[in-house]
Amino acid sequence: MVEDRPDRSAHPAGSLPPWAVVILVAAVMLHVAMMGSLFWGYLDQLFYASDRVWQALDFFSTYEAGHKALQGVSVYKFDPFFQSDSERAPYYSAYRYVPVFAYGFGAPMNALSPWNAYWGWVACNELLLVLNAYGTWRLGGKTAWAAVGAAMWFVFTPYYVEMYQGQFSFLMATLLFWAAAGLMQRRELFAGASWGVSLIAKSNSIVLAPVFLRVMWWRAIALSIGLVALNVPYFISRTSDLEYFWRASANDMYREQTLRPLLYTAADQGLLAMIENVILTVNETAANVPHALSLSLAPAIVLVSLAVTFLARNPDRLLLFSMWVSTFFLFHGWVPEYHYVMLLPVFVMLVVHRPALRAPALIAYVALALPTPYWLVNHVWNTAPILAPKIVDSLQASWPEWGVVLHHAAKPVPTLLLWAWLMVVQCRAGLGFEWLTEQRDAALRAFRAAEDLPA
Repeated sequence: MVEDRPDRSAHPAGSLPPWAVVILVAAVMLHVAMMGSLFWGYLDQLFYASDRVWQALDFFSTYEAGHKALQGVSVYKFDPFFQSDSERAPYYSAYRYVPVFAYGFGAPMNALSPWNAYWGWVACNELLLVLNAYGTWRLGGKTAWAAVGAAMWFVFTPYYVEMYQGQFSFLMATLLFWAAAGLMQRRELFAGASWGVSLIAKSNSIVLAPVFLRVMWWRAIALSIGLVALNVPYFISRTSDLEYFWRASANDMYREQTLRPLLYTAADQGLLAMIENVILTVNETAANVPHALSLSLAPAIVLVSLAVTFLARNPDRLLLFSMWVSTFFLFHGWVPEYHYVMLLPVFVMLVVHRPALRAPALIAYVALALPTPYWLVNHVWNTAPILAPKIVDSLQASWPEWGVVLHHAAKPVPTLLLWAWLMVVQCRAGLGFEWLTEQRDAALRAFRAAEDLPA
């Protein structure tokens, strides 16, 4: 098993080689230039969301949910893109997160006007980014590669789309980063608290449950369950909202539709979306793809990951963490480009703390940090007039077929290759049934001890 400690370079801690300083300074300068586009829009055409969707749309969905919470009505009440006297946000999409987040984040944000709240949220994310970069530098022992890891936070283009939409995936990335740090340092409650808070921000991080089960951190699991249970009173009082939340989380509202535009869209950057778009590109008359496709991909990915997690003889906690975070992008039914910021902790941790995996992690990072070919296929090789911005459209119908495939492969393929490489590394360390045997023996000992207790 690889030890949980950073790679030490020839330079003493705090003394960086010039190349590391140049990388860090250049990354910060590029980040400032990237953020300037939030005000002036010179990067907007590079990305589907910033080119086609109204700015701050996702932030306003939570902001409006907070407004509904203050009014005492359902936070999931949704009238798309319609402004009435009882609503506060200028526009918004469906709220799809847990109720606690609407009450704990959306409602307090209503103390500010919608746009001031949005820009305040962007500023908060910038502070989180600096905190993460500094934490990377400190956890990495202040070495050259720790500086590279810190720089990686600043030049990841999905972060721009994240800030443009006012999303909450970077909050998740921050919580996942500190959960990974807690796993590496064997700080159970710290890791559990970070993971638990992430579960009430967005539910995506439920994929880390097998990691905590594997290391048998029951207090962390109990803490997370307690935080998630804060949503129970709301759903008891509004049972119909529970069904909506479940369907939204599982993305059934998309997969049960037989409308081609919902699947044949440039917005979705997941592995499932890539497969679907390839099928729909080949068959231009198809309205949908076989429903068995989405039903089989997720179990296959999850079962293989579970086998490696619980059969690995010498599990590496950081590799398990990285593997499970990666799985989300391989089976989930809706993966916009900004979701990929949740992979930043994986890349950073592997580069800084796992020298043997540094090369594949850096290759995957660069592939995901760059924009997709969206600008080329939509603004250069598009054969039809571009329609006015709207959420669901058929832009790809006028793209070259290879452009559709390349656009959808840009993010999930590197993620799939990294996931596969992490699997290979874990398998090379050895698989067996020792852990399961140990758990069986421990359960038998506990059972026999209970039998011996006096009545």
